[in-house]
Amino acid sequence: MLKFVICDDDFIFRDTLKEYLEVILKGITNQFEIIVFNCGEDLIENYHEDVDIFFLDIEMNKLTGMDVARKIRERNDKSEIIFTTGLIDYIHDGYEVRAYRYLIKPIQFEDLKKHVNLCIKDIIKKSENNICIQNKGEVYKLKIDEITFIEAINKDIIIHTVNESYNTKTNMRIIETELVKYNFYRCHKSFLVNMKYVEHIKQNTILVKNSEIPVSRYKIKDFKIKLLSVLGDVLC
Repeated sequence: MLKFVICDDDFIFRDTLKEYLEVILKGITNQFEIIVFNCGEDLIENYHEDVDIFFLDIEMNKLTGMDVARKIRERNDKSEIIFTTGLIDYIHDGYEVRAYRYLIKPIQFEDLKKHVNLCIKDIIKKSENNICIQNKGEVYKLKIDEITFIEAINKDIIIHTVNESYNTKTNMRIIETELVKYNFYRCHKSFLVNMKYVEHIKQNTILVKNSEIPVSRYKIKDFKIKLLSVLGDVLC
């Protein structure tokens, strides 16, 4: 899920930018959200976590886009910030908040598309070791290395991490495909485990962070081979 925020007090430009982004993003994924604000005060008051890209108009009343960017950086060092402006006078100020780009108004669709695509590619590179899930209407970015195991209960998927658990609606096969390259193993139709956290094997069960997990009798031999392979990588 990609999440974008637009903050601009010019409603014509704001609507145009949103329409352009929707066209661009639909060519990439159907998993995106665009949140719109007409002033910096509203954005800060209703701050959203895990925003991938902020589009901020520099020349807004009261809180300028630069003011908003500074407040964002107090909480968040990961999101990208793209400034939109009719002037080039502020470009040097962008170094302070590590702005990704300055887009000069009026913005042309093809220019926007080029910069958004580049920005998304950079975001993906930085988040290769994370997985995004939706949980009770919220979107979370989880560190793959902290996921201990994943279980399917009825139509729910529960992702257990070192510190807490998250419920989400997705398909176990999809998650397995994404995580298998990180040494996760589907030991049972309802369980996908991070081999790193396997503490003990006993008959057809394993222990992962004090949780006893079944291993299909058809997979126990392959599981042991895989586990030894992973341990070998760690120890040698």
